[in-house]
Amino acid sequence: MSASDLWLRDVFTKYGLIVMIVLLVSFWINYKWSKVRRNIYKAYLLGFETECAELADSYKRRLFRSLDQIVSHDETLRSMGQIRVLEIGVKTGENIQYYPDGTQLILVDWNRKLGNYLISSERSWQFSHVDFERHIIGDGSSLKKIPTGCVDAVVTTRSLCCTTSVTDTLKEIYRVLAPGGKYFFMEHIPETEGTFTRWIQTVLTRTNLWPLLYGDCRLDCNPNKDIEKAGFQKVMWKTVVLQGYVSHPIHLFLSRRHLIGTAIR
Repeated sequence: MSASDLWLRDVFTKYGLIVMIVLLVSFWINYKWSKVRRNIYKAYLLGFETECAELADSYKRRLFRSLDQIVSHDETLRSMGQIRVLEIGVKTGENIQYYPDGTQLILVDWNRKLGNYLISSERSWQFSHVDFERHIIGDGSSLKKIPTGCVDAVVTTRSLCCTTSVTDTLKEIYRVLAPGGKYFFMEHIPETEGTFTRWIQTVLTRTNLWPLLYGDCRLDCNPNKDIEKAGFQKVMWKTVVLQGYVSHPIHLFLSRRHLIGTAIR
């Protein structure tokens, strides 16, 4: 046995138990931290995001009103008076109530249990007026399973901030939309430059603290210019500020400004 082998044996004999304990503790902390993160994000979705959707109800009703006027490019759906909608970042399904009866809905979300939630939960009756065509696991930056030009409308609400690439997601949205199809968006945007709130949003995002706890959400994300440059024929938008009571006012304080509008393919 060489000198180096003897040295390794001696080190392992003296410190092996300590090393094993350190490794086990590290694995345990990592497991617990992942579980804590999942619980925090779940509480965030079922709590604040649900309350936020209620505050945005009047804006969404006006935004989605034109869905009833869309005529599907798909001959079969058109003959039945239905349309195909793709939603990115479905969360707890708060937007589904605004979709016309018979809508063929494609879901894009990281939550693998989303389908079960929408079909089998105690809230499933609220989603019974639409048909769930398919569920794609992802964030919308890659929609290879969706053929080009097969979707009549795409929806994102408070979702672009969590995508791997806003630019890639918008390219995919543009691609899958049928000619004349509509993109509906309501995305939170940061406060104006130079304000204290903007500084907090930047710090929480760049330190990765906020994204780590809240589903990769970037508080400093502003997709305005990206939407304008995505190639749409016509883009219409305005900014609105959500106000009202929520159980976690700090969340609303940091994401109250929104960009809301439509873009036509």
